[in-house]
Amino acid sequence: MRGSTKVCLAVGVLFAAASLAWMVFLPRVVEHYLRAVTGFDIRVSVLKADPFTGRVVVEGLTAKNPPSYPTDEFVELRALRADVNIFSCFFSERIVINELDVDTAKIALVRQHDGKSNAGDFMAAFSRGAPAGTGAVPVSRKPRKYLIRKLHIRLEELYVADYTGMATDKKVFKLNIDQTYNDVTDPRQLLVPSVVRTLYSFGFHHDIAKLLPGDFGQALADTMAGVAHVGTALKNTLQKTGDSLKGALDKLEQSPKP
Repeated sequence: MRGSTKVCLAVGVLFAAASLAWMVFLPRVVEHYLRAVTGFDIRVSVLKADPFTGRVVVEGLTAKNPPSYPTDEFVELRALRADVNIFSCFFSERIVINELDVDTAKIALVRQHDGKSNAGDFMAAFSRGAPAGTGAVPVSRKPRKYLIRKLHIRLEELYVADYTGMATDKKVFKLNIDQTYNDVTDPRQLLVPSVVRTLYSFGFHHDIAKLLPGDFGQALADTMAGVAHVGTALKNTLQKTGDSLKGALDKLEQSPKP
């Protein structure tokens, strides 16, 4: 066997071994990092990431609340598939994702007696620059801009548990949302009429801004309040119209006949 052939064979074996190690250890590394950063118990069944093509596949991801929460339910993600523009990650101020498909079985929003929510704690963890428990001083990070050219979201169930009142308020919403978006640069773009109508039809009236802190939570709260206001105004208008019509008919019946 020639020396060059041996070298190529050795390089091929090393590359294959490195690829296998990448696939085997990547999920465990990511799990450990996310648990350290967020304090949530995060598990991933399958995680594949190709650094050359930008293809990412996640399957069987679960996130459970820290022990301080009265229930451990948070997120159950069936699958996530993404096609990321690799060059945008290194040479642009905005990350470009050509396609993102998110299939979520369940999201549980839990608010504790002290008013803190699991979604708020989870999002706040990513604004800190150091993993929890490392002893490093947290540093506020400015979120990077992004563009998702095509986004497909499926959300089957939303569970809400609010422990701030005298009695615990628990509700399950079988939303079955299946929505596609284009050119998403802001989470508020997710609040299209069909999604808002679905949430409103299920009576999603909780203190949304405190369950989901941040711009998206506030935008959702404002939107739901606006829909409720329009619904109430329409109901009152129809009632007044009905009362006026009934009164006119009553007068017509009471008027003397020729």
